[in-house]
Amino acid sequence: MNMGKYGSVLVVDDEPAVLESSSLLLQEYGFKVASSSDAEDAMRRFKENSIDVVVTDIVMPSVSGIELIRQIHDINPRTPVILMTAYADMEKVLDAIKIGAFDFIIKPFTPELLLHAVEKAVHYNQLVLMERDYKHLLEEYNQEIETLVAERTMGLMSLTLADKIRNPAAVIGLICRRMLEKEEVPENLIAKIRGIIEEAQKLDNIVKDFQSLLKKRESMFRYEDINEVVDSIMPIIKNMVVNTRIEVVFNRSPNPLKVNIQKNLFRIALSHLVKNSIDAIPEGGKITVSTYESENTCVLEVSDTGLGMSSEDMDEIFNPLFSLKDKRFGMGLPLVKRIVTEHMGEIHVASKPGEGTTFSIKLPLRWSQNIQPSCHVD
Repeated sequence: MNMGKYGSVLVVDDEPAVLESSSLLLQEYGFKVASSSDAEDAMRRFKENSIDVVVTDIVMPSVSGIELIRQIHDINPRTPVILMTAYADMEKVLDAIKIGAFDFIIKPFTPELLLHAVEKAVHYNQLVLMERDYKHLLEEYNQEIETLVAERTMGLMSLTLADKIRNPAAVIGLICRRMLEKEEVPENLIAKIRGIIEEAQKLDNIVKDFQSLLKKRESMFRYEDINEVVDSIMPIIKNMVVNTRIEVVFNRSPNPLKVNIQKNLFRIALSHLVKNSIDAIPEGGKITVSTYESENTCVLEVSDTGLGMSSEDMDEIFNPLFSLKDKRFGMGLPLVKRIVTEHMGEIHVASKPGEGTTFSIKLPLRWSQNIQPSCHVD
């Protein structure tokens, strides 16, 4: 079943005139309509097709509208069901609402009333689906962040521990070698000292192998299209501003921009920049995310129409210690800088008080040994 312009509706009524007129009205308005005169056929159509909304009579010969609601919600509890009823059936309507009926309209009803009820139900169903998809995406994103943070923390702790083992082992080996250089070392100790040197060397080799393994695990860079990376996080970004009057726009590069990137880390950097822009906009305003190519580099910009900042603040925003509560900066921007640096990139910021702020990240389209990571403030 193809989706209509405004969604799909299943109409159920044992009165042919009501069934036909309701179906035609919804079809003319732009809905994709399936119609049925009994509950059994209605359930078959519901199972076989993608249905956004069910509109059903509450009183039917075989199965009531209330029982039909139960059967529908057993399959998909999110599907809104609208009841068509007469005044005499109000007690049944209340029972139906208790078990999850979305709305009801009283016969005879006007075309406007039916269209309004169905539009409202379709919109509700779309919001439910969006919320479900967003929650799933957010769970995946949060899991990615937790995994990355855990890996980074464990890697740092492991390398620190390795250094603490390696340094004493090196000192022990050095002292023992110097002892052997002295002629007064008793003959019976020489073999034991050499044994100590060998064991110290073994410790050093173990640490080297361990460090090499950690470095290999950290190598998660892949050639990715930066546009697809931004696309993957746009639902999360738009949800950040769902309760605000802030508009978010993505000006996508017309061509793919392949860069050597650690996708999950870069998504974290982008989300931090957007959060910073949201904090900078007191009421309304606009955030623009742009990607384009410039001089063999991939450029990602996050611009806002917010408060802007002074030159003094621009000099400090990447400083981890610059985290006063009355400022809108903290550990986020230093982390962004660190991530950009790891990608052999540069981050620039341009801003003036009252004129908004633009963060520009430049990444090499190809790795090059002569590219030096840096941070510039314009």
